[in-house]
Amino acid sequence: MLAAWVQDLRRDGFSEQSIARRVRRGDVLRGAPVLVVPCLVMEGSHTYPDTRRNAAEREMFLVATGAGVENLLIALAAEGLGSAWVSSTMFCRDVVRSVLDLPEAWDPMGAVAVGHPAEAPRDRPPRSPEDFLIVR
Repeated sequence: MLAAWVQDLRRDGFSEQSIARRVRRGDVLRGAPVLVVPCLVMEGSHTYPDTRRNAAEREMFLVATGAGVENLLIALAAEGLGSAWVSSTMFCRDVVRSVLDLPEAWDPMGAVAVGHPAEAPRDRPPRSPEDFLIVR
């Protein structure tokens, strides 16, 4: 994945310094003792005669995949484990499928680094839900 990402960034004209800074974000994945690669699998989905409904069907499965990953992150936290969901596998799906020998229909949706946290999470001030809601 790293090699594919670096190749893309070089092709885009990023400087080596900028590339090094960007790929450093993936260190959490490269250093994790366990990686979970959630995949979108459209098996069981419905097929429609038009693009609009087929796109909506995929979006429903995509939202469900995201909700499933979020539930995984919550369950890991409840077990005292640290985790980080990083989307970089979405930029090199073919590499991930090849390395993990995944079926072509499995669409990697990032990777979740899992491990024991190096330190306890810092306290955060409470936030008001009103800061995030718009009522109309």
